Amino acid sequence: MRRFILVSLAAVWLGPAGCDKSADEIPTPVARPVTATATPTAWEPSKPKIARFAGLVGEKPATWIEHPPQVSMRAANYTVPGRDGNEAAHIVVFGSIGGSIDANIDRWQIQFEPDENMDMVEPQISRFKAGGMDVTLVELAGSWMKQGTGWFTPDQLFIMAIVESPRGNVFIRFAGQTATVEGARPEFVKMVRSLRPDDQ
Repeated sequence: MRRFILVSLAAVWLGPAGCDKSADEIPTPVARPVTATATPTAWEPSKPKIARFAGLVGEKPATWIEHPPQVSMRAANYTVPGRDGNEAAHIVVFGSIGGSIDANIDRWQIQFEPDENMDMVEPQISRFKAGGMDVTLVELAGSWMKQGTGWFTPDQLFIMAIVESPRGNVFIRFAGQTATVEGARPEFVKMVRSLRPDDQ
């Protein structure tokens, strides 16, 4: 059977006469029409003082550096520069996260190292309105185990704003070295308070 296959393949390669085809017998390749394919829309940053993500729009400081999201579940990324030699902090916007607000607060709480008495860090929770939408602000401070790491990083401040938008809950996380986050906290809260549904 194997010999039969090899002989058949040889006949195909060599042609019916069992020899190489001349150059004149080789058919000229026919150009095929190119089918247009959809290309993904290139990422473009918002204007320096505009925050636009997940169906919302608001105002932000021009010093916040916007980056293209690297993960599909993220709607926006910003770097907040540190001051006086402090490390930069990061703002990450999640278009949707499963679970209720209370369930997520419990999940964020266990990401922080308990104290010497094994008491968990207590979240500071406040609520207000932004653009007619309910906003829950959750703050946790201490040694935080960042996602993807297996250790606690000390001196961290974690602020999460949950905006109950018409399209669903939008989660805006501002986290990093305490001095940087605390220093930019008023600007972050001002940005969240400026958010409104984006009608464009």
